[in-house]
Amino acid sequence: MLNVGLTQKPTELWKHLSINRSFLRRMLLLNFVVVPSIMIPIVQLVDLDPVYETGLLIFGLCAGAVFLIRLADISRADMALAAAVLLVLMVGNVFVLPIMPPVILDGTTVDVWLVTQNLLTQMILPLAIGMLINQFADRFAAVIQPWVGRIANIALYALMISIVIGYLPALAEFQVWKAMMVGTYVLLLSLFLGWAMSDGHGNLKDVGALGTAQRGVAPAMIVAQGNFDDPGVLMIITLVNLAGVIALIIAAKTFSRDNTIHFIEPVPIQIPKRAKV
Repeated sequence: MLNVGLTQKPTELWKHLSINRSFLRRMLLLNFVVVPSIMIPIVQLVDLDPVYETGLLIFGLCAGAVFLIRLADISRADMALAAAVLLVLMVGNVFVLPIMPPVILDGTTVDVWLVTQNLLTQMILPLAIGMLINQFADRFAAVIQPWVGRIANIALYALMISIVIGYLPALAEFQVWKAMMVGTYVLLLSLFLGWAMSDGHGNLKDVGALGTAQRGVAPAMIVAQGNFDDPGVLMIITLVNLAGVIALIIAAKTFSRDNTIHFIEPVPIQIPKRAKV
C-alpha cells in the first residue's frame, strides 16, 4: 500500500470519490450483496467438504484487496480510481463483516476492532503516508517509488510460489481442487458482473470488473483465524485467492492494449512538471 500511495495524490483520490459516487455505490452493492448471494447457493448446490464450504463462504463475503492496484496497472486502467474503489471496499468490510458471517455461519463472530486495526495499520496508514509523501515531496517519492514497487512485486510473487510449495500435499486431494474450481468460477462470474454493471466508460468497466472479482483475502483470513481451528478453512481461502490472482492477471492483460506482462516493473509514478523560471 505504501507503493500505491507513492503513485497517487490525495487530490486525485478525492476527485474519484466525489465524481464517481454512483459507480462506487454499485461497487458496494456488487461486492457485499451480489457476490455473496451468488457464492452461497453455488456452494450449497455442490457437494463440498464442510470445511472448504466454510472457507468459500467467508471468502465470498470479504471485499477489497491491495492487488487490485497491480491489476489496474496491468490493465492500464485509472489507478487513482482503483485506489478509491479499494478504500471504499476496505471501509465497507468494517461495517459488513460484523453482521454477515454470524448470519451465514452459525457461531461465527467477528472482532470489529481487530478487522479495523488490521485495515488501518496494514492498508490505510501506509496508503496515507505514501500519498502525503507524493503530495509534499514529489521528487523524493519519484526516487524511492521504483525501488518500493520492485520490492513489493518480488515479495508478492515469492509469496505466491511459497504458497504453492507449502500446500502441495493438499493439492493431491480431489475435494481441494473441487472447491478451488467452484471458487474460481464465482470469481470469473463476478468479473463479468463487475464489467457489465459499470458505466460505459472503459476505465470504470475495467476497475469495476477487477474490483469485484478480486476478493478481500486479508479480512477473510482474519475471520477464518479468529473462528475456526481447522487449517483447511484458511488453506482454501489462500488457494482460491491464488487461483483468482492468476486468472485476473490474464483478464487484466486482456483489458490492456499491451501484450506483455512486466512482472517486476513497478507502478509508474507521475512527476508534475515544474514551470521554468
